[in-house]
Amino acid sequence: MSQTPESAQPDGECETVVGAVVSVTEQIGRNVMTALNDADAVAVLTTLVPGIGGDRVVSVGLTNEQMHQVGILLNQIQEEDETDADDAERCIGFQCRLPQS
Repeated sequence: MSQTPESAQPDGECETVVGAVVSVTEQIGRNVMTALNDADAVAVLTTLVPGIGGDRVVSVGLTNEQMHQVGILLNQIQEEDETDADDAERCIGFQCRLPQS
C-alpha cells in the first residue's frame, strides 16, 4: 500500500492559493486543482481580486465543516426567498447583513 505524502495528510485547515493572472481559465484551473490537492479540501471558492500592480486570482479550499456552513447559509437564503422576507433583511449571494451583537 502506498503512503500519502506528509503535505497530503489532513491537518484541519486548507491553504489559500494566490497567483498572478495569466489566462483566466488557465489560472483558475491551476488554483482550483492546487487547492483541491489539500487533503482537507472538499470544495474551492475562487475570486478575482483587483490590486495595485495587477489583479490576482485567489482560491481557498473549504474543509467539510466550512462547506457545511456554506450549505446552511444557502438554505437560509432559500428559506428567506420562499417566505418573501423584507428586502432590508434579504441576502444576495454571500452579501448578507450580520446581526449586530
